[in-house]
Amino acid sequence: MGALGMGFGSRALNKRAADNPIFFNALSDLAGGKMVPNPGGVLIRDSATNEIIGAVGISGDTSDKDEVCCVAGIEKAGLKADTGAA
Repeated sequence: MGALGMGFGSRALNKRAADNPIFFNALSDLAGGKMVPNPGGVLIRDSATNEIIGAVGISGDTSDKDEVCCVAGIEKAGLKADTGAA
């Protein structure tokens, strides 16, 4: 997943891809097309230490709604969601 591999939520990936499309096209090619810089990929952080412990990605609706579902699930588990939003 792009968010976990890059270390920031896919909302930040989306912004960086817009700012540097050539780099992200190359990155996507290297990842075999499995890197999608759209909101919907959210890092999971430990609530106490803020350490990245995983990520979740959802696809099936608009990117914004996918992201809301990720955040809801992460928070329901008592963890901290990191969407990559500034």
